[in-house]
Amino acid sequence: MLVFWLLATLMTAVALAFVLVPLLRSRPAAGPSAVEVNLEVLRGQRREIEADLANGTLPADAREEVLAELVDRAQGDLEAAPGGPAAPRKPWIAAAVSAIAIPAIAFGVYHAVGMPYASDSSVASHEGAPMDQRQIAAMVDRLASKVRDRPDDAQGWALLARSEAALGRFKEAAGAYEHLSKLTPGDPQVLADYADALGMSQGRSLAGRPSELIQQALAVDPKHPKALALAGTAALDAGDFKGAEGYWQTLADELPPGSDDEAQVQSFLGEVRERAAAAGHPLPASAPPASTAAKPKAVASAGPKAEVAAGSATGSAPASGSVTGSVALGAAVASKVQGTDTLFIFARAENGPRMPLAVVRGTASQLPMRFALDDSQAMAPNMKLSGAAAVRIEARISRSGNAIPQPGDLVGTSAVVKPGARGVNIIVDKVVP
Repeated sequence: MLVFWLLATLMTAVALAFVLVPLLRSRPAAGPSAVEVNLEVLRGQRREIEADLANGTLPADAREEVLAELVDRAQGDLEAAPGGPAAPRKPWIAAAVSAIAIPAIAFGVYHAVGMPYASDSSVASHEGAPMDQRQIAAMVDRLASKVRDRPDDAQGWALLARSEAALGRFKEAAGAYEHLSKLTPGDPQVLADYADALGMSQGRSLAGRPSELIQQALAVDPKHPKALALAGTAALDAGDFKGAEGYWQTLADELPPGSDDEAQVQSFLGEVRERAAAAGHPLPASAPPASTAAKPKAVASAGPKAEVAAGSATGSAPASGSVTGSVALGAAVASKVQGTDTLFIFARAENGPRMPLAVVRGTASQLPMRFALDDSQAMAPNMKLSGAAAVRIEARISRSGNAIPQPGDLVGTSAVVKPGARGVNIIVDKVVP
């Protein structure tokens, strides 16, 4: 932060120099002095006297008298005139106004349209400074305080909403997304994220207002991945097996055949059909899936499953700065896990702040599951996964749902990998003391 403000101050000083130096530089007089003007007038009058004498207009005996009279007048004029050219007045008032106005306008515009809190130590710690989960939570609280003073800052509210959701504070995240949805009306991603956070805040249920938001997102973009996944989950929770199958199948059709994402969605479709058959409402047989994946356990009530399925975005090839892989539960700790426990998967820089560079959230019922971490899941705009030299991926299962580690949580950590790594496998097999 200090370097940023020093550079900003230096650039402002350079801009002031370009304005003030020419403005205050001494300039030579623009014309002849008053003495020079008077002398030139007197020389002209003497030439006229000499001409009159030569052509006889003025008598020769009057010459001395006329010249004496001219000399007397010249002495009076020269004594009354200042001795040299008047020094030009410097525009001190204009210089003072410029010296105040230029920095005020520059920093005022940055404060109005920029992100001054992005360089604040409350948003991102200095490189290499350790940061634990409690400091991250405090940082998000300070971010919340700042963006409330900037109600029109869509980027700041988006950052706050994602950060609150990553910390598991879904009520606060839903409030931030509600405000953001008013700043960016009709944005399907914002509507889907709002529905997800609101569903988590009301007991992992997408019934009611979350379902309305999902349908609004699909009205804007009928093939939006996260909205489709959430709609499929909501329909399944409501017992609408045919509707759930339709949403998941639409999502599967948008993904590359044979990809990991497509295999995951096909497994969801298989579960929908099984649950429909168990409820006495079998669905018509469909074509066999192009690929298979590990079958998840019972579906959670809200959107974590949808979030993981949509975590790889639109089904295109993963970004070069992302990390993909899978998380599985170790046999030694399997008895300690309930399906409703919260699952956090996040990337941290190997040499840098403890603040996660990217976070996804799910539930233990989804294990084993595949994940994708990328810059879209960053908690701070200047701390991104793609910018790290090396990272570790950690998975943690929390019964409390708290993003801050608690005794009894289960964790698993990967080896050190570089952004762009594929097939990173994590086994959750350790207990937080």
